[in-house]
Amino acid sequence: MTTTFERAEVENAFRHYFLTGPVHEDWAAWSRLFTDEATYTDHHYGVFRGPAEIQYFLEGTMSAAPHVYSPLVWYVVDGARVVYKVVNRADDPDPAGPPIEFPSLQVIEYAGEGKWASEDDWWTVREMRLFSERYAAARHRTGATGMLPMSRRDWGEWVDWARPAKEVDPSPSWLGRDVRPITRLGEMTRGVRHPRPAPVPQR
Repeated sequence: MTTTFERAEVENAFRHYFLTGPVHEDWAAWSRLFTDEATYTDHHYGVFRGPAEIQYFLEGTMSAAPHVYSPLVWYVVDGARVVYKVVNRADDPDPAGPPIEFPSLQVIEYAGEGKWASEDDWWTVREMRLFSERYAAARHRTGATGMLPMSRRDWGEWVDWARPAKEVDPSPSWLGRDVRPITRLGEMTRGVRHPRPAPVPQR
C-alpha cells in the first residue's frame, strides 16, 4: 500500500533536509535523515546504502572540493517525491569575477517522520571537468595559491529560505576530522560501482 503525505509535511522535511546538508554542510546529521534501508545513487560514483555509507560518500567527496557550494535554483514537490536543481558553484578568486559553476539535478523520495528513502543525483562528468579547469585557470590568473577557500559569496536569488544566515561561517562536518578526501572513482572504497560498458572492439 502506498503511503500518502500532506504536502506541508514533505515541504517542511525538504527544507530541513536542504538546510542541514547543502546549506550548513552538516553531512553527518544530513546522512541520518535517511532511513536505514535508504539508497543514495550518484550516477558517477555508484550506489550507497544506509546512513553510514552515505556519510562516507558525502564527506569524502565534499572535503575534496571545499571551495564548492550548492545554491538551490528550484524545487518541485509531487506527492512523496521532490525534484530539485542546484548549481555546484565556486567563487571566482577575483571578487569582481562571476561565480564558476555547473548544474546537477536531484530526485528524493520521502519516507515519513522526517526521513528520506532515496536520493538520485544526476550531473555530467564533462561539465564537472570543464568547471574544474575554469576554476584552476581563474586561480592561476589571479595568482591564488595555497589551500582552496571556503568562501560562499553568492547563494543566488532563486529560493529565499535556502541560504545561511549572513553571520554564519562555513563549518562542514568533515572539517577538523580525519576524513580522507575522495578525488576520483578509484579512491571510493564503499558502496557499489556502476557497471562500465565493455569497450567497442576495433575493426
